[in-house]
Amino acid sequence: MSAGTVKVVIAGAAGRMGQALIRCCQKVEGVVLAGAIEHAAHPQLGQDAGEIAGLDAVGVALCADVASVIDAADVLIDFSLHAAVPAHARCAMEARRALVLGTTGVSEEETQVVREVAQHIPVVWAPNMSPGVNLLFAMAERAAALLGPSYQVTIDDTHHIHKRDAPSGTALRLGEKVAEGAGVSFEKVYVHDEGGVQDEYPDGSIAIRSYREGEVVGDHTVCFDGIGERVSLTHHAKSRDAFALGALQAAVWVVDKKPRLYDMQDVLGLRAI
Repeated sequence: MSAGTVKVVIAGAAGRMGQALIRCCQKVEGVVLAGAIEHAAHPQLGQDAGEIAGLDAVGVALCADVASVIDAADVLIDFSLHAAVPAHARCAMEARRALVLGTTGVSEEETQVVREVAQHIPVVWAPNMSPGVNLLFAMAERAAALLGPSYQVTIDDTHHIHKRDAPSGTALRLGEKVAEGAGVSFEKVYVHDEGGVQDEYPDGSIAIRSYREGEVVGDHTVCFDGIGERVSLTHHAKSRDAFALGALQAAVWVVDKKPRLYDMQDVLGLRAI
């Protein structure tokens, strides 16, 4: 790695997040786009990645072969589909390159591949790369620990109508953080209310209400509803740049780390909150 320069390859480069990453690469000093990857049937293969993202040409063509460009990079940033995650992770491992993984909806089998890969290379994996959302994770866990079990917890999860998974990975991680703070098993208290149609939830539950509306980038609210008061913690994403800039921050951070599975709490130093 050149001093002060981190070269990144982006998988899922023609998608919404991939395009945001390409644009933000041009804004972040010391980060260079070294490759742009999409699936083999993508209609824009061969086109310049910058032009796909609405910029001037950057001299990097969209291609389908991660192995052909990974050696020129320091970090692979993956925002592709979950089914591609194992192959991308193994490719990064074979090339001994760090991995930043933002793909959600990953199966248990695919997750196991990532865990195995993290024994050989450093991996940052988070359902949401936004610094603000990761602060929300830490605050939600702390609030649950302080407020106790008498507060009913609901998590509102609102995204655009194109998002395939519901609840989102971010909402699930918020639920897990609340459960950790409360000292309970998330799986035992989790309730999913798609569309927010239920009037009430079992005592002690953590209810996630998922909404898919218009072109909403991502809104999340954790509500602690107690006797005589309600505490709400909210994050509103104004654009995908928040996630892209966080992913690039993670890429710069992870390059020289030891092999292990990290998340954005590590990147941002939020463990102590």
